[in-house]
Order: sequence, then C-alpha cells, then structure tokens
Amino acid sequence: MHVSIETPSADVAAAIGNTPLVRLRRFESRATVELHAKLEARNPGGSVKDRAALAMIRVAERSGALRPGRILLDATSGNTGIAYAMLGAARGYRVRLCAPANITPERKRLLQAYGADLIFTDPMLGTDGAILEARRLHAADPDRYFYADQYSNPSNWRAHYDTTAVELLDQTAGRLTHFVAGLGTSGTFVGTGRRLREVNPAITLVSVQPDSPLHGLEGLKHMATALVPAIYDPHLADIALTVATEEGHALTRRLSREEGLFVGPSSGAALAGSLKIMETIDRGVIVTVFPDGGDRYLSERFWTETEEAMPQLLPALRIAPSALAQIRADAAASYPDECCGALLGADSADAASALPLDNVTSAERGRRFLVSPDAYLRAEAEADRTGRRLLGFYHSHPDHPAEPSAFDLEHAWPNLSYVIASVHQGRIADVRSWRLRGDRTRFDEEPLLINT
Repeated sequence: MHVSIETPSADVAAAIGNTPLVRLRRFESRATVELHAKLEARNPGGSVKDRAALAMIRVAERSGALRPGRILLDATSGNTGIAYAMLGAARGYRVRLCAPANITPERKRLLQAYGADLIFTDPMLGTDGAILEARRLHAADPDRYFYADQYSNPSNWRAHYDTTAVELLDQTAGRLTHFVAGLGTSGTFVGTGRRLREVNPAITLVSVQPDSPLHGLEGLKHMATALVPAIYDPHLADIALTVATEEGHALTRRLSREEGLFVGPSSGAALAGSLKIMETIDRGVIVTVFPDGGDRYLSERFWTETEEAMPQLLPALRIAPSALAQIRADAAASYPDECCGALLGADSADAASALPLDNVTSAERGRRFLVSPDAYLRAEAEADRTGRRLLGFYHSHPDHPAEPSAFDLEHAWPNLSYVIASVHQGRIADVRSWRLRGDRTRFDEEPLLINT
C-alpha cells in the first residue's frame, strides 16, 4: 500500500530570497575577469525589495508597531510598494502607499491587483514628493498608521546584511572581489556591503547612481540633490560611480537581446558600473544586483530606441487635425498665460487627440505651466477609456518662440513628446514638437506631421 506524506506548504514569505546568480559571459572583456548578476526578479513580488519589505514587517510585528487594525504606510516608486501590498494581502494588513503619479502603468496595475490604497503625488517631485506626503499623513494621525519609512528603517539594510550578502558569498564560494549596486534607498548596497566588508575587507564596494537629478533610471537616486535616505552611508563605497540614463537604457536593451535577461533600467545602470570596473582591473570576480524585471517597464519607449542615446533626427510625430486645432484654440484662449494639456494616441508616433488640462502654477503663468497629479491621472484614465496611451504634453509660449525653455528642460520627462504653440498678441505663430534626450541635457525637435 502506498502512503502519501504531504509536506505542509509555506506562505509567500518563504519564497523570498535565494535568487539565482548568473554569469554574463557576453559582457566579459577578458578571460581573467568574471562578471555575475543576481536576478532579484525571481522573488515572488518580482524585485529585490521583497527582502527589505519582509524584514521591516517582521520587526514591526515583533515590536507591536504593526498589528491588526493598523494601516501599513510608506512612500514608494513602485517595487517596495508592490512587496508591501503582496505581503499585506498574505498577512491581512491594509496597505496605503504614496507614489509619484508618473510611475509606470504596469506598477500601478500590480499595486491595484494586490489591493493597495494608492495616493499619487506630484510627478515633478519624484519619490521625494511621495516621502513628504507619507510623512504628512503619519504626522496627522500617528495611531492609525505603521509608517514603515523604508528610507530610514534600519531593517531595510539589515535584510541584505542577513540574506543577500550571505547568498553571494555562498554562490561565489567566497571568490568575489568587487560588489556593485545602485543607490535608491541604498539598503541593498549598505547592507550587503557591510556584511561583505566584515567577512573580507579586501572586497571592493562600488556604488552606482544617476549622473543628474533629471534622470530616467527608475528606482535610483541622485544623492547630491535628493532627500538622502537616513540609512545611506556615504563613507561605505570604495568607488562611487555615476551613470547616464542613455547608458543604462542601452545596456538594458542589450541584456535582453544578448543574454536573454529581461530586466529593468536600474539593472542596466548596475551593469554599466560593473563594466567600468572591469576596464580597470586585470583579474577578479565582479558581482552586481539586477533589482527587478523588465515587465514593469514595457510601456517605456527606451525598449525600441536605437543604440544612440536619442537620435538627432527623430521620427515624425503625426497629429490629427482635430488635436492640432484643439491645441491652437487652447493656446489662443489662454493668452497671455500658458495653456497645457495631454497628447493621447494609439501608438508612440500618432497623437490622435489633445486633452486640455488646468495650468496649476501659482506664479508667472505667462512663462511656465504645471500639471497637478490629479490632472495627470485624469489624462491616463481618459487614455485607458479610449484605448490609447499618454504620449506627452502640449503647452503654449506667449510672446516667445515655440522652443523649450530652461523651465521646460528641468521639468520634462525623457521619451515623451512636448508640443509647444507660440502665441504672439493672441494669435498662433508657430507649433513645434520636441523630445527630451535620455540624458536630459537638451531637447531634440521631432517633425510634426498632420495626419490626412
């Protein structure tokens, strides 16, 4: 008689960690230097942030800070929030998250699928704006929330001290000579780096961050201009590297096409840092962390760009006559103030409609415009309703050329189209379209064609 013995199943938390380490042979420039990457997308929540979220929740449960009836609150750009929402659903906690309104649609849908309450903040302020809103909510009602505060919570870096570093030492049999990781909350770099340094002080620790405050490397922080996480240790890195957005995006594309690794742009940035180190050493074992998968960024245009950062001669933006008429009418009616609105279309080169939005700037309305988070969400909702996508924005320049200003450069986002209507004495003088380069150094003009 055969007797079946069933092994009790574990909850989702048991699947976090012990992710694979893969060798990137196609990127190795010499036989004496190995390059390896840890694939954190293999965690159940799809990112490295599962580790920190679980650690923060467990410590809070043990202390009583997180208990039934309290809401788990934090700021996020997406991945930690997804991890909170996943674990909250499994453990019976309500989760409330503050996030920039322009996080990718894929991340928004994942968060909604797990049942998280979402509060969207000014996209121009990035994660810093989300942090400020989370702090405000907690200060207003501290008894209602457990504010995890991933940017200040020591359990964040401790998760990597206890797990990630131990796994890397085991997976490389202690042979690793260089550890490379990007800086977001900095938990991965700080926790892993501290443990590696204790085990072997000869290991070189390399941090990677964007080279500009205006960047497109989702999940990473430009520490010189951002709200610096309290857990960040600026003295830990032996080498601190910066990476341009265009460089990270190009390597992200190469990883999918040359190694079969579909990862996010912060992984491309980590690879960029690793390759810079590779060129400076004769032998060694370089290990980096790929934080998440590319599925959370499928709506981003960088997947289909050429290997050049942003071409000088861009493909044309086609625009429907009715959309162009809407832009011209909105610009003329708003004079002498700037108008603004969203461009919607079925694909990245076809603006089928223009949706007017309110200019919410409180000063110098004749020289600048701002779109509120609510308006941004309204544009996305209209795009979803009509089966289209958000392609970019339009605005007017009263008594100035239809060329991007310094203010536009500071507040635009790469890979979106920006149509500008020049208005002189209330009459439309010119309409032109522009796109910000991946490195955010300047705009390039894209031809504007009227669909017939």
